[in-house]
Amino acid sequence: MFEVHARKFEDRVAIYCNDKGQPIGPKKARNELTRFLGTIAHDYNWAPLTYTNWQKVPDKDKIWEYVNSKYILPPESYDWVMETLDVSWRGFKCRLKRDHYYPYDTYEKRLNSRPNNVPEDHFKLLLKYWASTPAKKTSLQNAKNRQQQDNMHTCGPVAFAMISDEMFRQDGEVPSKRKLFERTRSRKEGKTYAKPFDDTQTKIQEMRRLEALEADESSECQKDPFDEVMGDGRAVRKRLVGIGVSRKKPQENVAGNSLILPKEVMESIKIAVVADVQKELSAEREEIAKEKEAHAARVAEMERATKEQEMRDDLATQKEPMTLDVIASALAQLRRKTLA
Repeated sequence: MFEVHARKFEDRVAIYCNDKGQPIGPKKARNELTRFLGTIAHDYNWAPLTYTNWQKVPDKDKIWEYVNSKYILPPESYDWVMETLDVSWRGFKCRLKRDHYYPYDTYEKRLNSRPNNVPEDHFKLLLKYWASTPAKKTSLQNAKNRQQQDNMHTCGPVAFAMISDEMFRQDGEVPSKRKLFERTRSRKEGKTYAKPFDDTQTKIQEMRRLEALEADESSECQKDPFDEVMGDGRAVRKRLVGIGVSRKKPQENVAGNSLILPKEVMESIKIAVVADVQKELSAEREEIAKEKEAHAARVAEMERATKEQEMRDDLATQKEPMTLDVIASALAQLRRKTLA
């Protein structure tokens, strides 16, 4: 990620988001942004390890400003950026504990195993916290909560926002909650999973049954099949939305088909559109001018031909003898008509 950290302001990469502020493209830039945020979350200068939770980490506005010096992001993506940093920061601390705390049984051994990218004073505070009674209780409770989780998704690191957008592009319509749930819980043949699929499969079948009832106009079923089967609690809503959507603001739809573009991108689009319109108008004006010129030439040619024909008619009906005087008079008359 050195090339991103070294990126100049004028070379920033534009990111566009869905209607919830979650980045969905361009795919390559979006994936790069996620990895870039990971380097910030693992940097103790930006995200000190001495805090017990991400909410207490200071200078988030400075982090947001730094991220925007490398990417062009809409303001609506702020929550997604901060939550992505939070997940990466907590994951980093979790791996530190797994690799440098649990394998050893004494404080000295753990301290000696300190990784080079973690300052000694930070690591000492982490060791002290992990050995405390409150931290042990929290760790035990978190382990129990993870064991109780069911119907876990199987899409790995791929963001739900990206999957929703892909499904929309494929089907031409916003995916229902049931379709998104089924897609993100699909399993590959021959692969071993930590938990059985029976309960998830039963719930998917029930959702499909309720969908069929909804399709029947005589049915009184109005509730979304997913909500009916899974409940509509906060955790369930969050399950189908992904990172970056506030828990305090329930979302009516799982996915939308509208985009949020950075202000700078919108301005560049406006400039490009105006330039195209002006170019088209200029071309139309030139075409009209050419048509007018051609029309005027045709009219002049028609008038000249008419005058010549009139002269021929005058000569044909001339009753006087065709003397030199008569011919000279006729030519003079023709000249006057032509000049008129």
